[in-house]
Order: sequence, then C-alpha cells, then structure tokens
Amino acid sequence: MQLIDTQVLIVEDEIVVASEIKLRLEAMGFQVIGIVNNGRDAIAAAKEHYPDVILMDITLKGKMNGLEATRQISQDTDIPVIFITAHTDTPTLDSARKTSSHGIFTKPFSDDELMAAIQQATISKLMSKHLEAEDRKKDEEGFLEREEEI
Repeated sequence: MQLIDTQVLIVEDEIVVASEIKLRLEAMGFQVIGIVNNGRDAIAAAKEHYPDVILMDITLKGKMNGLEATRQISQDTDIPVIFITAHTDTPTLDSARKTSSHGIFTKPFSDDELMAAIQQATISKLMSKHLEAEDRKKDEEGFLEREEEI
C-alpha cells in the first residue's frame, strides 16, 4: 500500500491542533478524510468512511472521551486507532494502552514517529486480513477434501 492510499481520520477537540496535524499528514502523503471533535462524530465517521487509521485524542468535546469512542469503534470495525494526547499521567496512559495496541503519542510528536506508527498500524491491519483470508482458504480446502472422502 502506498502512503498516498492511506486514509486517516483525525479526532481532535482543538481545531488549531487538528489543522496542524492535517497539514503534516498531507505533507507526508496521507489522505485526511475528515476532522471531528467528539466521540459520537468519530464513531459515525469511522463507520461511514472506514479510514485506514484513526488518530484519536483522548480528551474530546462532549460526554464521550477518546478511550470510550475507541472501544465502540473497535467493537464494530478493525480500524487501527493511534492515540495522541497531551496527558502524560500514568492512569491515562495505562488506560490508552489497554484500549489500543497501535500506539500512543504525547504532544508534541515528530513526523517520523507519526509516519512510522501509521505505517505499522496499516501493515498490521493488512497482515491480519491476509492471515484471516489464508485461514478461510485452508478451512474451505479441508472441507472440500473431507467431502471428497465421503
């Protein structure tokens, strides 16, 4: 997958920060498919656009934080979520680690770190899909072999 093909959804409550991240991502060759500032809209955008990766702030507008939004998105999709946060307290970071295995970045972060995390999350998702397809193929082949024996 080329970088230019990778679609990213930004979930960030501060528009200035979100705009800066968008510009940085586009300069790296990623497609930003949207910016939302609350959990409800993040869930809706994830389901509607099905981005390759979501960059999720932990603190969002509204009642739902980024951790809760990620839990709901993960129940319905296999979209990797990378957390971006200004909070560096241990409980917050521990909660984020339990919710997403695709990375946590504290603001500010470098372009290189961000690019590597997005690439890793995208490759991980592609590999999981490939392995699932291979497993299904083996299951089908095994079923056909058993049918032939009968």
